[in-house]
Amino acid sequence: MRRLILKTAAAVLTAFAIHTAASAQELQQQTWKVAVPTAEKSWFGELHKWWGSEVEKRSGGKIKIQFFWSDSLVKWADALQGIQAGIADAAWISSSYHPAQLPNYMALDHMFNYGDDYVAAVKAALDALDNQPDLKAEMTKNDIVPLMSHISGLAPVGTKVPLSNMDVLKGKTLRTYGGARTDFYKGLGWNPVFMVFPDMYPAMDRGTLDALGELVILLSNVFKLNEVVKHVHMMNPPGLKGNGGVVGSAFFMSGKKFRTLPPATQKMLVDLRNEYGVRYATQMMTAEDAIKKQWGEKNGIKFTFSTSADEQIILKAGNDANDSYFKKIEGEGAKNVRQVVNYYTQARKKYEAENAKK
Repeated sequence: MRRLILKTAAAVLTAFAIHTAASAQELQQQTWKVAVPTAEKSWFGELHKWWGSEVEKRSGGKIKIQFFWSDSLVKWADALQGIQAGIADAAWISSSYHPAQLPNYMALDHMFNYGDDYVAAVKAALDALDNQPDLKAEMTKNDIVPLMSHISGLAPVGTKVPLSNMDVLKGKTLRTYGGARTDFYKGLGWNPVFMVFPDMYPAMDRGTLDALGELVILLSNVFKLNEVVKHVHMMNPPGLKGNGGVVGSAFFMSGKKFRTLPPATQKMLVDLRNEYGVRYATQMMTAEDAIKKQWGEKNGIKFTFSTSADEQIILKAGNDANDSYFKKIEGEGAKNVRQVVNYYTQARKKYEAENAKK
């Protein structure tokens, strides 16, 4: 009798353990708070809402997304700390706002980091996040996981007067996103100051700035920067239509939060992340052309490219800026930053070649 009781108890405990393990792998009903710096009624807002609806649909309604628009939950510059502290479940983190914590990720935003193929750049950035050892280690150290990728589009300069040559802004002050671009502008004899996007309009409107660096078209349209500039110079080196832009930026969730999700849900989010990235980059390339046309017709903005002489000046300043920036990061402890950049560059070239065959 005692042996039968023990066998029965063991069977009950085993069944309970199996049930508990199964329950732990079952997705629980939950609501995620997502911090967004842009407004809901914007190109970005529509893409973010598409992602949110897909998360809800693909989770069988178990995950609900609550967006907090226009910096209403966490300020853009505080996004990393916001998700680490649990204030937001996901937030848009730009590496330039956290250079000490994300030096390898920020290095993806070096000069000439991509051209016209935004899809290839997004795929390469995600590839590097997933597979480049030093960048993976940086993500692990900060305990963050990417959910939605971002690309800014090419990074021109906006002015009120024509930028007919590189001497027009010598000694003048312009806004920059930072990183290698700070040394790039200094190499041209300009005076760059770091500034977050929401502060650009009032600074240019008041005359605190003479120019806006990294005047990326779609985000600038959201913040109405087309109202405070009259000329947009693409600042392109030879063979390109621009000098690259931001790809070291994305929506992230804390690793702690991500690890509470069942493996199947984690896979769903990674698959959606990859699909979203291609969708985002593809639609951006089309949307940029429409906005440029609108700016020209509505605001009288003129778009110009570099002269042959300026192309060479920009090429040298950009290459010198990359080298000095990488040395700076290496001196601060990110010893393998060039390996990170090389991995991303080779991946981008691979995806560009694949896309060219389609």
